[in-house]
Amino acid sequence: MNVAAEVAKFSRIAEEKGLVTSLEGNLSMIDRETGSICITPSHKSKLLLTEEQICVVNAAGEQIGGTGKKSSEYFLHEAAYKARPDIGAVFHCHSPYLTAYALAYRDFVTPEDSFLHQIFGTITCLPYGAHGTHAIHQGIEEALKGRPVALLAGHGVVCVGEDLEDAIGLLEAAENFARTVYLKNQLD
Repeated sequence: MNVAAEVAKFSRIAEEKGLVTSLEGNLSMIDRETGSICITPSHKSKLLLTEEQICVVNAAGEQIGGTGKKSSEYFLHEAAYKARPDIGAVFHCHSPYLTAYALAYRDFVTPEDSFLHQIFGTITCLPYGAHGTHAIHQGIEEALKGRPVALLAGHGVVCVGEDLEDAIGLLEAAENFARTVYLKNQLD
């Protein structure tokens, strides 16, 4: 599999779905054999990304490929891969309903009687950490233990999966459920 091509392809899909913009959100995949991470470059339209623009970062954290500058959220992606050796992809975005919880510094608790509770349980909101720093991922090991999604206080959402199709699908399900809970609360 051409990992850089997969990242470019799913970046386009994520932007078409309205989950990312040229200024917000980033996607990555890891090659578990080499430890290299392919990640979207900063400040580029995800719709227009090519395989050649996808940044390749080796296990030592050095960018060894790609024509753009690696995402400022590289440390978040790296931490997620370390926390979850069973995953192959990380998706970070600012989807509105889950990000609202992050901006309120609150966990999102899925109702226990929902079938999605088994997948998401409580989506933990990590403590605030400035974007582009190691502080943004403090507590990610615990937040992603047995769960695919975590909130980043004052910032956004991170979702992990087997691959990018899985990660984007999980994020969409969590975001749609957060929207449904919001609408339900309007009826109360």
